[in-house]
Amino acid sequence: MSEIYPIAVPKWGIEMVEGTINTWNKAEGDTVSKGDEVFEMESDKIVNVWDSPVAGVLRRIVAQEGDTRPVGALLGVIAAADVDDATIDAFIADFGGGKPAAGKQDAPATAPKTGGAGDANTRSSPSVRRLAQELGVDLNTVTGTGRRGRITEDDVRAAASGEAGGEGDAVDIIPLTPTRKTIARRLTQAKQEIPHFYLTVEYELDGLLAKRRSLQEAGDDKVSVNDLIVWCVAQALMKEPRVNVNLVGDDIHQFRSANISVAIATDDGLYPATVRGAETLSPAGIAAAVGELAEKAKAHKLSAEDISGGSFTVSNLGMFGVSNFTAIVNPPMGAILALGKGEQKVVVKDGEPSVATVISATLSCDHRVIDGAVGAQFLQVLGQEIAALS
Repeated sequence: MSEIYPIAVPKWGIEMVEGTINTWNKAEGDTVSKGDEVFEMESDKIVNVWDSPVAGVLRRIVAQEGDTRPVGALLGVIAAADVDDATIDAFIADFGGGKPAAGKQDAPATAPKTGGAGDANTRSSPSVRRLAQELGVDLNTVTGTGRRGRITEDDVRAAASGEAGGEGDAVDIIPLTPTRKTIARRLTQAKQEIPHFYLTVEYELDGLLAKRRSLQEAGDDKVSVNDLIVWCVAQALMKEPRVNVNLVGDDIHQFRSANISVAIATDDGLYPATVRGAETLSPAGIAAAVGELAEKAKAHKLSAEDISGGSFTVSNLGMFGVSNFTAIVNPPMGAILALGKGEQKVVVKDGEPSVATVISATLSCDHRVIDGAVGAQFLQVLGQEIAALS
């Protein structure tokens, strides 16, 4: 390797603009071999592991666990053991900032309201302590939301905002997590840039429910109503592929397979995990694929491949008692189907009233790539697939 190797925030994915350090797997002074896992970083809803491309010693850690940094920002330095501290300090300074030189650590903040001593210092980086001093925040009163309770810059800003609100305000300040920041940025952009239109229909589910009972009797007891609807969606996409599209630049990418992005809700946010080639799977196969993706989402183990490559999205809130809703299109996909809960309703068949289990489905479409008639035809085909599943 060269004499000094900078560890900078890598760009994992086209849309990545920043990342948050989850864990340092090495400490300052540790030997690093080529290929060692040095740190874990969360960005764009997934956690990536940085493998060192060089061997040496981790001489400096500039960003602490819980700190968020933009792409290209310095996180640390790997160098040979015989490189002197002054050379490393100069390298960090020339890079554009970082940890203070050896022997010149930031003094504890002494501004009013800032205790800056003891445990708060060990749980915060120099940049966090500087920010606390600037904003007049006592770090000893701040609860850290970073890994192992580390205090982040967002924690300091939230504390400053809370103090500004007055003692009488009963408000909990919760900084946005990296995942929520990504969700906020993408959905804001999607709602502003995509001309949405919405189509709502109701489907009778009694045949589908009978199919589910037969699968349960046959041993496929993990197949849910949503799994069966996803299976029907996959078949419908093969028959009406004009909805199975992405908009990429000025081109429409029409998929030959139904790569269905299933919205999985977790405490951290919504993950659009992709079931690839859903049209080739059985309902039990879809159930297994969705279950595996859900477990990975809850454990923060989703890979970039798990949440990319979708051609169509299905979002179901029926299990939460929601009757119907409209969803925001998840670009670059052209459409998303929002499903409510199944409800028993009186319907008229052959002029006579009867009771059926009915579900509301709303298709949100990007009007740049899907016309109203095309969306309506897809919903018609999907209704036929659901009715045939008995």
